[in-house]
Amino acid sequence: MGNKYSVEKYLDSLPDDIEKIDITCKNLEYLPDLSRFKKLKELYCSKNKLTSLPVLPKKLKILYCFNNKLTSLPVLPEKLKILYCVNNQLASLPVLNENLKFLNCSNNELTSLPVLPENLEILYCYNNKLASFPNINKKLELLGYYNNPIYNIIYEYDININMIKKKIKIWNNFRYLYYCLKYKERIWRIRERLIKRRYHPSYLYDLREEDDLDEKLGEW
Repeated sequence: MGNKYSVEKYLDSLPDDIEKIDITCKNLEYLPDLSRFKKLKELYCSKNKLTSLPVLPKKLKILYCFNNKLTSLPVLPEKLKILYCVNNQLASLPVLNENLKFLNCSNNELTSLPVLPENLEILYCYNNKLASFPNINKKLELLGYYNNPIYNIIYEYDININMIKKKIKIWNNFRYLYYCLKYKERIWRIRERLIKRRYHPSYLYDLREEDDLDEKLGEW
């Protein structure tokens, strides 16, 4: 009863227009009605003992509910972009809205996944019971699916997997370019001394063979 009163008291103290609620690690067994929070965008209720969730506010964009005892999820809001429901007892997922970009549903009891949204970019579904897989959308960049029955028959999706690998490689190349540009001054300061020592004209005086001189000049 103490936990019930605590969460209700806390929620009652919040303004109607609050955009973020964090009730992580409160030893909660249930959540009260959230319908009055019309502008709520972020809900963090992980590491509790929840077996279900109430109806979610329509403007919710981020939902973290991992490490609970959830056996099902309510209808997901259309604006939801991030769903993190790891370490629960989910046997299925509700319909995934088209705005969802990140989904981590690892460590559950899932035997199948719903249709993947076209905008989904990251999907982690480790440690489930997935024996089949929906079509992989073109925007998906990261896919983690090991420790599922399907892991051994994923060859059926080779074309899609290769597409994802190609995207990841391109992304890594851009990331490398980003850091090169970001730290170019530092890189130059480190390399400048080595470059000057190696290619300074005075270094040529130490060369005795004509072939060596031609070779070094060719490197310039």
